[in-house]
Formats: sequence, structure tokens, C-alpha cells
Amino acid sequence: MKEPPLVTANTLLSILAVDYPVEKLSCYLSDDGASMCTFEAMSETAEFARKWVPFCKRHSIEPRAPEFYFSLKVDYLKDKVHPNFVKERRAMKVYKSSDLWRIFTV
Repeated sequence: MKEPPLVTANTLLSILAVDYPVEKLSCYLSDDGASMCTFEAMSETAEFARKWVPFCKRHSIEPRAPEFYFSLKVDYLKDKVHPNFVKERRAMKVYKSSDLWRIFTV
């Protein structure tokens, strides 16, 4: 059974956002099916990672998989003092809700 692109994307984003020295971590993705859907989904993941990873590190976001983070029913403002947090979180959520992110659910 093929791995759903959303699961793969969330796994990659979690790995990329981990608090570990960049020079000591490598992430490889092997797609033995060579599907275009996986390629497009991972291209979108790379684009989103440019925004998501710094956001996670700047605000100590846990869990770092966006699908799980945004599904939490907790007070996300608790212990957050950075003035741009709400604005940045909203931007991440809008991107996650966009049509580009929806290709992962195919």
C-alpha cells in the first residue's frame, strides 16, 4: 500500500524541524513507485518547510507535524510572549488550509 502524501509530508516536516544540529542530520526520501503525486507533494512540502521550520524553532512548536499541531485543542497562546506569534501562526494555518496543501490528501 502506498503511503499517503500527507503522512509523508508531515513526517518530513517533523524531521526537518527537529532540534538537532543541521550538519549532523540527513533526510532521504525514496519513492520506489516514482509517482508524480509524491513528487509534487514533496515539492510543496519543501516550499512550506522554508516557512514552517523557522516558525517551529522560533516559537518552540510541539508537535512539529503541522497536521497534528493544528488539530490540537489547546490554548496555543499559553506561555507565548513573542509579539508576532499570532500573526505567524495564522499565516501558517492559512497556508496549510490553502489549495496547495490539499494535494496531499489525494
